[in-house]
Amino acid sequence: MEAELGGGDCIGHKRVDPARFSGGGDAKRTREGNNGLDRSSVEMDDDEDDDEDCSSPENTLDHYRKCWMDSYGSYYSFDDETEFRPMAHTDGPMLPLHVDPMHTMQIFSVKVTQITSALQWPLDVYGLVAVRDSMDHKRNILFRRCRDECQTLTSLQDSLLELTGPSRAVLLLDRPAFEIDLKVKSKESSSQDKTLSYYAFIYNNYAYRGNASYAMTEVVPSEHSTMEVRFAHLPNAVEATITVRVVKGSNGFKACFTARTESIEDDMVLLDSKSANVAVDNSGLVVLQRNVVVVEEKGKLILGVKAAQADGAVGTEGVVAKQRAFCARSALRSEDYFDLGFSSLHVVIAWSMLP
Repeated sequence: MEAELGGGDCIGHKRVDPARFSGGGDAKRTREGNNGLDRSSVEMDDDEDDDEDCSSPENTLDHYRKCWMDSYGSYYSFDDETEFRPMAHTDGPMLPLHVDPMHTMQIFSVKVTQITSALQWPLDVYGLVAVRDSMDHKRNILFRRCRDECQTLTSLQDSLLELTGPSRAVLLLDRPAFEIDLKVKSKESSSQDKTLSYYAFIYNNYAYRGNASYAMTEVVPSEHSTMEVRFAHLPNAVEATITVRVVKGSNGFKACFTARTESIEDDMVLLDSKSANVAVDNSGLVVLQRNVVVVEEKGKLILGVKAAQADGAVGTEGVVAKQRAFCARSALRSEDYFDLGFSSLHVVIAWSMLP
């Protein structure tokens, strides 16, 4: 294992009782204490100024950045993105001796669950959500939008961020760190923009030594909002990279593509075109927002699609819903088809051991 950031905990968690999840399950962790954050969840190095206020949620990301810079700033920029790509061991011809199924993280969603009177719906949100693991300690982007390309959240019922990552599997070798730096665009200048969430937290995967996958929710407090990050710990998992291609019929359709594992009911939204047509390139490839998931080595990946023709009319087919299940593999590819009536979609899953 690599050394902990800054030679200490930096930003940690209250420990989760491993016995509670020995058979798998679900957890929601909330913060306690000042401003909803327990003092023990943010621990300064021994030589830090005792007077510095590190219990405030607004300070966790600044503190994490300082710890990261102390450890890795001589080698990388804090803004660097991971250079590792998926499908590293898909095609062989032989698997390296060092690869195996590994403990991994599945990231389902990031959403706003509460706002204060300082903010009003709808919210034009921009900024960054990222996760880092010890593969390279660089950002694995989950959400990123500039001020000119905000995502509009209309209400609590429409408050999920449209995630675009991770770009590769998130490994649980050491404790992964989440960064959240989101703002709400004002109608005036950027100086009038308000902070939606400015926060960092670390998932303490060391606390869990079970063999069953389990999902959990991290409650993220801030001055103007509360958010929730939903993710899961999957032991002994492999990486799956998903591609979908229109091979017959119309490419003018609306669709929502999802992925989940057999062990956990939560869906990862790969693409939800809502009222718009799905984006399809010249080769027929459907442009998914997310396409990398992890699956237990003896588990199944379940892909789902709900689709309707572009005109939006409820014709003879109406909304078509399909599912396909794929047994996990250590390498190579699996394939199947979604017959939507108005279109036929070829689905390919590229499997890879880790790291």
